[in-house]
Amino acid sequence: MNLILNRSIIIKSMIAGIAILSLKNFVFKNLSIYGQDFHDLIELSDITIIFTGAFFVFGLLLAATMSDFKESERIPGEIASNLEAIKDWIYLSFKAPRTGTSDLCKEELNKEYLRNELITITDGIVSWIYSKAKDSSVIFPLIRKSNEIAYYFAERGVDKEAIKGIQENTNAMRKQLTRAYSISRNNFVKPAYILLQSILFIVMTLLLITKFKTTAADYFVTSTITFLFCYLYLLIVGLDDPFDISSGEIDVDLKPIDRFRQRLVSDFLV
Repeated sequence: MNLILNRSIIIKSMIAGIAILSLKNFVFKNLSIYGQDFHDLIELSDITIIFTGAFFVFGLLLAATMSDFKESERIPGEIASNLEAIKDWIYLSFKAPRTGTSDLCKEELNKEYLRNELITITDGIVSWIYSKAKDSSVIFPLIRKSNEIAYYFAERGVDKEAIKGIQENTNAMRKQLTRAYSISRNNFVKPAYILLQSILFIVMTLLLITKFKTTAADYFVTSTITFLFCYLYLLIVGLDDPFDISSGEIDVDLKPIDRFRQRLVSDFLV
C-alpha cells in the first residue's frame, strides 16, 4: 500500500496514458465524419508547435511552485531546531542561579509541568502539520503556550537569558509556522489552474484526432505525451501544497520534527 501511495503520480499518469490510447484505438478509430476518420483529422507535423508551447507553459508554472516547495523543505528542520533550543534553555534554568526573594523564587521548578508543556506544544505542532485543515485558531494559541513557560520562569526568578532565549525561539517558530500556514492556504491562482487544465484538455483532444505514420508511432507518442503532461499537471498540483501529507510522495520531509518528538518523550526531564 505504501508503495502505491508513494508512486501515485506515476500510476495515475500511466492510467491516463492507457485510457487515452484505448479511447483512440477502440472508439475514435471507429468514428468518421463525411468519410474522414476521426483519428486521422490532423497530421502530427501540424501540431508539434502546440506541444512545444504547452511544455513551455507547464515548465514556467512548475518553476514557480518549486520555489515555494524549496522554502517549505527548510521549515520542519527550523521548527525542530527552535524546539530543541527551547528544551536546552529549560535545562539551563535548572542550573543557572536564580534571583528574587518571593516565595515563588524559592520553590523548586516543576519538572513534570515543564515536560508536559513542551510535549503538548510539540504534539500540537506535529498534529497541526499532519492535519488537512491547517486551522490557524489551533496553531497560534498553541505557540503562545511556549511563552507561558517564559512567564513561569519570570515569576520564579529564573536566569533572564533563559527567558529571553525561550521568547526568541518562540517568535522564530511563530514566523516559520505562519509561513507554513500561508503556503498551505494560499494555493496557486485559480486562472493558472484553469490554464493548465485547458492545455491538458487540448493536448489530449489533439492526440485523439492526430494521424501518425505508423501504428507503433501512434501507440508510443500518444501514450508518452499523455503520460508526461498528466505527470506534470499532478506534480504542479502536489507541489502547490507541500504540507498536504495526503498527497503521497509530494510533501515535505517531517522527519526532523518527528525525531525531535521521539527524543523529547524519551529523555526530557525524565
